[in-house]
Amino acid sequence: MQQLNIFDYPVEPKHEVIQKHDRVKLKLLDESIDWEIHNYRKYYCDHLIEKIGTVVEIKKNTVEVQFTEEVVLCDVRELEWIA
Repeated sequence: MQQLNIFDYPVEPKHEVIQKHDRVKLKLLDESIDWEIHNYRKYYCDHLIEKIGTVVEIKKNTVEVQFTEEVVLCDVRELEWIA
């Protein structure tokens, strides 16, 4: 048995563009797209919104991103690839 997190949901994988070690910016997902993720980020991770981090790991729709001193699980829809 495996514990799911709020980022595990059945959709087509979009992470072909984002690869390990890429730099990404965390965006606040629109509430109409996913209210649960929106509220979680708004109230618990607001200090990371619009910050740039580095992709550490990619698993299905969940991406681990290393920000300055913390690693955060993110949904691929929340991330913007930085060239």
